[in-house]
Amino acid sequence: MLKELECIENVFKAYNYDEALSIMSKQNFDIVLLDTQLPGNNGFELLSFIKKSYPETKTIILTNQSGNYYRHKGEKIGSDHFIDKSAEFEKIVQIINNYSVGFQMN
Repeated sequence: MLKELECIENVFKAYNYDEALSIMSKQNFDIVLLDTQLPGNNGFELLSFIKKSYPETKTIILTNQSGNYYRHKGEKIGSDHFIDKSAEFEKIVQIINNYSVGFQMN
């Protein structure tokens, strides 16, 4: 789905926390999509790392754990968006397209 967007140059996948850190140490990312359930550490730990180390990177949490507890936890750490995979998945394309327009203007 992401590769079909015209504004996307590259898509990288990490299957666990350590792999995500390794990939992020080698690339600069405009947007990171992350799940709250991530082998090796949870997605909130990765979100915290991203916001401390790469504050300009936009973050979108994707999860089936859509309760207010998780939404507020993501907001508190600094997530830019929180998407319920089961009900809001289609919003990802619009969010990324909106960021793309903003990046092109800067």
